[in-house]
Amino acid sequence: MPEHESVRSTAEAIGRITCIKTGEEIGLLYQWDNGETQAALYDGGHPKTPHRSDHPVEPDLGTKRS
Repeated sequence: MPEHESVRSTAEAIGRITCIKTGEEIGLLYQWDNGETQAALYDGGHPKTPHRSDHPVEPDLGTKRS
């Protein structure tokens, strides 16, 4: 079986997703170590994404980006 070139192993939260009507935060945008991005929308206070044990559930959004 061929190996997948775009295997994702770790992700970092790179942004917040807000509702354009209410301004309420509704999710987070993650970037995987292979460059792909993935949205994680909240569902009752918890992100709706596949759970993986190799990346943190709580993102560290306190760091500044350049």
